[in-house]
Amino acid sequence: MTNKKLLFFLLLFKGIFIYAQHSIRGVIVDESQQPIESANIYFDGTTFGTVTNSQGEFTLQLSKAIQAPLIISSLGYTSEIKKISFETSSINIGVIALKEGVNDLEEVYLENDPWPRKRKLKYFRKWFLGADYKDKKTKILNEEEVLLRFIPSSNTLVASSKIPLKIKNKHLSYLIAYDLVEFELQFKKVIFTKDGKRQTHYNEYSSFYAGTSFFKELKENTRTKFLERREKAYEGSILHFMRSLASKKLEENKYKIFHKRFQVPTYQFLKVVEGKNRVAIDFLSPKIIVLYDDFEQSFIQINKNPTTIYIDAYGNFSPINSLYFGGDMGKQKISSLLPLNYKINSFEDE
Repeated sequence: MTNKKLLFFLLLFKGIFIYAQHSIRGVIVDESQQPIESANIYFDGTTFGTVTNSQGEFTLQLSKAIQAPLIISSLGYTSEIKKISFETSSINIGVIALKEGVNDLEEVYLENDPWPRKRKLKYFRKWFLGADYKDKKTKILNEEEVLLRFIPSSNTLVASSKIPLKIKNKHLSYLIAYDLVEFELQFKKVIFTKDGKRQTHYNEYSSFYAGTSFFKELKENTRTKFLERREKAYEGSILHFMRSLASKKLEENKYKIFHKRFQVPTYQFLKVVEGKNRVAIDFLSPKIIVLYDDFEQSFIQINKNPTTIYIDAYGNFSPINSLYFGGDMGKQKISSLLPLNYKINSFEDE
């Protein structure tokens, strides 16, 4: 499966949860029908996951059903993405045969890459991990696996990885396995003259990244200070905003909406349409300004058509590349990332 197809299925299978007790089981084998031991089975963006035993078998228990994509991966094999239908409490996905991995991440470029790896890594860390990654003690443990290339003709930095990146966030006490599907950082090229010499400078303009992630606690017992840090990261985050928007609780959750510098009625430019499995949000303006708790200011801009997004009960929204976030929300990267199932029970009770 190519990166583009993987990303397509990722966006397609975002969904909603149902209240129930569910058991999901299956068997993972290779193309010769031999069991694959220690294959990773997880729901994207959550802490819900397990591994296969020596017979390739797995069982995953959920207190609530979720239709986020189920990711099946193992080193040396192409990942599979399954859409799970929670029509019964006992779900058997059968035998899944993983294909040997095909290296489709490296492309052939007809132009040279003039940037050294050190320079590219500096930009990648800032726009993938976040500008505050050092303060939040966030580090990619296998950074040597990151493939980086600067493309002069488009002023773009692209990145990929053949295997999942292992990210340690000591600030929030998470270990994240991130399967990077796509990363792009766009620059604006500025040419100027200084001391009679022509010079070139690149200004960072916009970034986008996508992939699948699985969260684990760094320690078995999470200390109070980490719980407080997570709460602080959650408040005013994109996840918090999307949940508040879908449940029409923006005002009570301390959000104000502005349009062209003036505060407007909260839902004047945000039409909320409840559906059976998800909530549709129609953006009636190409750009709105969001103020959280009278302090944190962000803006949300329509990046691509359509102007409608869909939000599930976890705060998952799709298509993920339809919106551009700036300001405080735009600064939130991996160093501030929380699992989708973070605080979901307490949020429902608010």
